[in-house]
Amino acid sequence: MKGAAHGGRSAHGGSSADGGHASNARLHDPEPFQTGATPFIRVGQGNSAQVVRPNQTPADNSYWIVILDANKPATKVQDWVVPGQNNTTVPSNLDQYMSNPGYLFAVVTQVLANSSVPQGAFYDYLAAHGAGRELQKLEQVSSHTQTGYGLFTRVSYILTGQCGSGSNIAYERSSYTEPAVLVMSLMPLPNGQPPYSICDSYTFVTR
Repeated sequence: MKGAAHGGRSAHGGSSADGGHASNARLHDPEPFQTGATPFIRVGQGNSAQVVRPNQTPADNSYWIVILDANKPATKVQDWVVPGQNNTTVPSNLDQYMSNPGYLFAVVTQVLANSSVPQGAFYDYLAAHGAGRELQKLEQVSSHTQTGYGLFTRVSYILTGQCGSGSNIAYERSSYTEPAVLVMSLMPLPNGQPPYSICDSYTFVTR
């Protein structure tokens, strides 16, 4: 997935599953802290890759939350664009998707102000779904912890993983100096068939 974020990029890569091998998945943001860009998810490799984008173009200082079909990872099921000032609120109908193991999810920032890092219920919700040290790093340098303006003006963050009430396995990346980039793979079942899960591996072509 790729997200537009001043300091936060997200992009998912390939999703082929021939022979039961993992396919690559990449999450990333636009080039260094580029305002006005659009987050996206790239699923696949080469000419067959597909790009998933928000239904509406997010404004800077926002979150893009997207749900993907684990059987067809390039298929968007639902998404939300959450203004940065709503950084304490969990979207009202998000949990009906996040509790379903048939889905994958991603959270991608766009030019996020350090004062808009997750707080309260939203922070707790992300932590329950796998957010850890990468998000904690941004919390530590934010204006909520460092009184005044914080240590950095803009930050970026990506979180992606498997939905499901019993799963908090997720992967994350953050930065306060440049757009975050996260490259993962999509892994099918042992028989090579979907649904896919996300794994910390690279899938690539050298010839």
